[in-house]
Amino acid sequence: MKYKITKDVKVSVEPSYEGNFDSIEGNVDVFSYQIIIENKSNHTIKLLKRHWLVLDAADYDYEIEGNGVIGEQPILCPGEKHIYESGSQLKCPIGAMKGSYLFKRLADNQKFHVEIPHFNLLAPFIAN
Repeated sequence: MKYKITKDVKVSVEPSYEGNFDSIEGNVDVFSYQIIIENKSNHTIKLLKRHWLVLDAADYDYEIEGNGVIGEQPILCPGEKHIYESGSQLKCPIGAMKGSYLFKRLADNQKFHVEIPHFNLLAPFIAN
């Protein structure tokens, strides 16, 4: 599991390969990932936005931006965690992702960015 701590917020990522599938866009390799966000600060915080960069070895990189995560804008008190799962599709079995979240401290409305660690998306047969 990869993790990164930024401004007392720990983001951990565990990717998994789900397989190769036919889609409208042709053959795609599908990856899932679990994210654990831990508030290690003394402040209550709210996740406002996400920004992802998906890097595809087939030279099909793309960005994802939006409010919250999977339709939620979780509020985390000190010591709390938020866990969610999501996924992405690549045009080949090799890629990576990285990104950031925009948070707000509820006490003073101060906004800050938290890095999502860079992690690889590799089909198991690539590692052999």
